[in-house]
Amino acid sequence: MAHSANSSEETGLLTRWVPERFKHSAVYRWLLRITRVFQFLSSVISLGIFSSRLAKVYRLINSIKTRRGVNRSYGAVEGILAAAVLYTIIAMLTSMLLKGGGRKWLRWLWVIFDLAFVGAFIAVAVITSPNGGMAGPKHCYRDRNATNVDNYTGNVANTEDDTCNLPWGTFVLAIISTLLHAITSAFHEVRDHFKQDHHIREKTVASRDDGVERLNNGNDRAVGRY
Repeated sequence: MAHSANSSEETGLLTRWVPERFKHSAVYRWLLRITRVFQFLSSVISLGIFSSRLAKVYRLINSIKTRRGVNRSYGAVEGILAAAVLYTIIAMLTSMLLKGGGRKWLRWLWVIFDLAFVGAFIAVAVITSPNGGMAGPKHCYRDRNATNVDNYTGNVANTEDDTCNLPWGTFVLAIISTLLHAITSAFHEVRDHFKQDHHIREKTVASRDDGVERLNNGNDRAVGRY
């Protein structure tokens, strides 16, 4: 009964298939926490890379357009990455402050969010894909209104888009983040009932042995009287 009650408290799509002893070990718990850390690092690095790209594209595009603005796909990627950074921070803090990840409904909420970010990072990978992505590395720009001229050579100042290949980093990290969020949606921490159940079982066996010993002693005394 204790095992079934423990299983009913588990969350994560594949947690129940993890071997019991490994599931309740510190190694399993820290592997999941390290996965969260890698999610955070992947999102932060990707956000930094893409923000640098977006800033340069914004300057170059607006130098040749009368109406200010950039493709909406850039804003979508930026928003997803920022949301992922915030989510992973909250998830890491929750995991460290609440034993077992908090209440059951909260842990299932993380599963839903992780699945949502799996889809979101697939979208980021598509948008930043080198094969036709709307914010991919093949979209390079030139500042047509550059007026800086070298007085000695007469050459126009370099106005090439030097961030053209940065979306490669976002594309690769989006694939990594997709896999990391798939892992944390499938496997979650479990409350450590294993040691507690083992301790209760040992106490039950000890008290039963003690009762048997007392009964035997009582029988020995009764036989001694006769």
